[in-house]
Amino acid sequence: MDKYHILVTDNISEEGLNVLLRDKTVEVDTKAGIKNEELIKIIGQYDAIITRSGTPISASLIENPGKLKIIGRAGVGVDNINIEAASKKGIIVLNAPTGNTLAATELTMGIMLAAARKIPLANDSLKKGKWDRKKFLGIELYNKTLGIIGLGRIGSNVAIRAKSFGMKIIAYDPYIKKSKADSLGVNLYDKLEDLLREVDIITFHTPLTGKTRNMITAKEMALMKDNVIFVNCARGGIVNENDLYESLKSGKTFAAGVDVFEEEPPESNKLLELENVFATPHIGANTMEGQEAVAIIIAEQVLNALHDRPYLNAVNIPFLKSQLPDLLRLYFNLTEKMGKLAAQITKGRPEKITIVMVGKNFEEDLCERKFDVPFSYQPFTIGGLKGFLEVSLTESVTHINAPYIAKDRNITVEESKTDQFDKFNDLILFILKTDQEETRIAGTVFPDKLGRVVLLDRFHLDVVPEGNFLQFRIFDRPGIIGKVATILGNHSINISGFSLSRQQTGEEVAFVSVDNTIGEIVLDEILEIDGMIEAKKIQL
Repeated sequence: MDKYHILVTDNISEEGLNVLLRDKTVEVDTKAGIKNEELIKIIGQYDAIITRSGTPISASLIENPGKLKIIGRAGVGVDNINIEAASKKGIIVLNAPTGNTLAATELTMGIMLAAARKIPLANDSLKKGKWDRKKFLGIELYNKTLGIIGLGRIGSNVAIRAKSFGMKIIAYDPYIKKSKADSLGVNLYDKLEDLLREVDIITFHTPLTGKTRNMITAKEMALMKDNVIFVNCARGGIVNENDLYESLKSGKTFAAGVDVFEEEPPESNKLLELENVFATPHIGANTMEGQEAVAIIIAEQVLNALHDRPYLNAVNIPFLKSQLPDLLRLYFNLTEKMGKLAAQITKGRPEKITIVMVGKNFEEDLCERKFDVPFSYQPFTIGGLKGFLEVSLTESVTHINAPYIAKDRNITVEESKTDQFDKFNDLILFILKTDQEETRIAGTVFPDKLGRVVLLDRFHLDVVPEGNFLQFRIFDRPGIIGKVATILGNHSINISGFSLSRQQTGEEVAFVSVDNTIGEIVLDEILEIDGMIEAKKIQL
């Protein structure tokens, strides 16, 4: 029997190695610290490679991958792996996102306590021979309000532990259903501003995306009480560092516990000059147990993938899209765009997503089983889920894990087929139900091979979902559209396309394709137009 060959290029825990060595169909070579020049010569001899952050997996390294099928990252981040290059070569990339959950959770609690009680300062003072108890007057966690931004795995575990300190827990996460928050005893807020006004301590557990970058600036800090404690063990850039510095220096903010920075390592970072900043060098995952867990997880999943068993945590899916016929691939792309659109125009917390496939093109089930695609969803459903979820979770959503993420957020996913819908014989319908409303978006592929959004609720449209858009809803009055065009022109924003739909109710919906990103100032001006019901900037 032929054996699988696995190369380990960084130091991982012995427990993880033992998982591999116990499999008699596997031979393992450990070459920690191997240089790129040597690795490029031998990488094609292995079926799988397991790395940490010390081994860059570049496009040139896997240009001739030989028999390499799997790249395993013993940890969460895959910044050192060229995902696109791996996907094009048909190589599965796996990571271990759950192994360090408790490590990051406990560091959050540790930094929170350190900042509240000034523990590092007291330690340093005492070791210098001083006995200055009055200088280290702290703040108790008991009966304080903790605001958690992001109620995923780590945020939820922080909530559980903070409750044992007698804290009141509130949270903001527009992609978590209230039922999950209720099960944790957490009060979920619909508006970030409302949460900010109440918190005594705030902690962040969200990825860095376009929406979360600079989520907290001087404007948001001004809404908050005096003597708030900031804790960030998630990603640098969520809190504006310059504004946090000024707030800490002025005494408005009591203290900050920081494990992550906009630039790492932080060079000449002003936050490190302040006595009320308690900082660590991005060690959220750095525990013996955490490193052991990620090593075991990645070893098990690599073996599962090699043996064609179900596996989790793939960050790419190189086979699904490429195996679709050309026409269905266009529908796949279109459904993903409709998911992105739904995420940007629909109010409320998502409860249910339904994909309806209309016409003979979708009669055949296309569930791919070669790599054990999760659940039994059709490719279009997976594409729609990914498009919807990645608006808020840009760094972590893939075609493989999108169904798991939806399930974790208690989002019901359904799919169905029908012969005809609204006079269309070939159509994909994306229906999003939230706790506030239901949105229906339909798209089809025209003979010119361009996918188009043709329905938004009751409005008929003709929109190619690519690029930047201004989407607005107005009362049918003369001059409004002209005013919109004037505002865009005044800000040097060129209009490249326009689609308008009118209803007998006197409402109109428009999609304006523009060459530039629309800023908040422009959007505010447009919203002030008399007769404007709503206006949103869309990126597809």
